[in-house]
Amino acid sequence: MEQGSDPLVSPIARRVLEHLVDWWPAPRDADALAFGLTGPDGDRHLLTVMEALCDAGLVMYEAIVMRDGAPCFRDTVITQSGFAALQAMQRRHPGRG
Repeated sequence: MEQGSDPLVSPIARRVLEHLVDWWPAPRDADALAFGLTGPDGDRHLLTVMEALCDAGLVMYEAIVMRDGAPCFRDTVITQSGFAALQAMQRRHPGRG
């Protein structure tokens, strides 16, 4: 993710929302690997995106805990607003993820 880019419209945000829809309605613990984010920047990118998604009311999680030195989001779920935001992303950019 480029510095200064909007994390809410990033491919990572879309990937997170798509995974959470697949997991609905059960809350799940989620880390970078759960969303297919690998490499040295995966955890940092996920933190940035999850913070933005939560601040926007698109996802909810109970807590952030550290597992093996990496952040894990406990009991993560997509909100109704998150469903609507994902649908809007898919209408604007079908097939992109």
